[in-house]
Amino acid sequence: MPIVPMATTHLKIKKEDKMFSSEHISYMVISGIASIALLILMFLLCKLCKKDRAKAHAVRFFAVITVIIHYSSLWLSFLTTGSATVEATMLFPLYPCNICMWLLLITAFIKKRENFAYRTLSEFTFWAGCVCGIIGILLNEQYALNPTLRDYYVLKGLLSHSTMIVGAALLAVLGFVKIRIKNVVSVAIGLTLFVVIGASMNSLFAYFELPTHNSMYLLKIPFENLPWLRTSTIGLMALATTVTLSAIYEQIFVPKSERWYMLLIKRFRRS
Repeated sequence: MPIVPMATTHLKIKKEDKMFSSEHISYMVISGIASIALLILMFLLCKLCKKDRAKAHAVRFFAVITVIIHYSSLWLSFLTTGSATVEATMLFPLYPCNICMWLLLITAFIKKRENFAYRTLSEFTFWAGCVCGIIGILLNEQYALNPTLRDYYVLKGLLSHSTMIVGAALLAVLGFVKIRIKNVVSVAIGLTLFVVIGASMNSLFAYFELPTHNSMYLLKIPFENLPWLRTSTIGLMALATTVTLSAIYEQIFVPKSERWYMLLIKRFRRS
């Protein structure tokens, strides 16, 4: 089973890449509808059961199935050809989606949830898992290089992102994560983790004189035709998105007395 260190590719979206083709758009629509339906179904089933164990099992199912789908191409390739090629993304946490997949699995199996570490981990996994999963479907590199769902390697890449989105979203839907503006602290800590992991992976590959994978896009920009979209701007956009969506959520679903600005006013008055 050979290990192939693939060189870094730059995803430059062009018309000839056939991104957002009718096939791609159809997948996105079907995936979106299926994800919403699954979230509603899981919410209703867990509400009827009224047990935290059932909620945990629901998250665990999608966390495990995401990992299985991610590696399924290896098993299929070996069973059909007698050999399989292991890519670096299957061995190392090189990109945000890789890390989110494992964070979802770790979060799903943690039993002690009443502490700062779990809240930070679960909040970041929720936001990063959903956002990275959506981006991974919209701008999927494998699909851009080989725009067909008849190739299982391409299909499983999209499917694993879809199941990761459902698993991450369940953290909030089932009450493991409370969407609040203060989630931005967890997101900031998580983004710092991304940078540390990315720098470590880039250094590791350089030390062993292997082709760079541009882990966490720290070495080069991810899209050649979007020079402004750098690691720093992506991080700032992630923080801004967290604050904006959380503020909207609080304004709609959270009682006024518990909203972020009311809590700040109360704290200011007490001081």
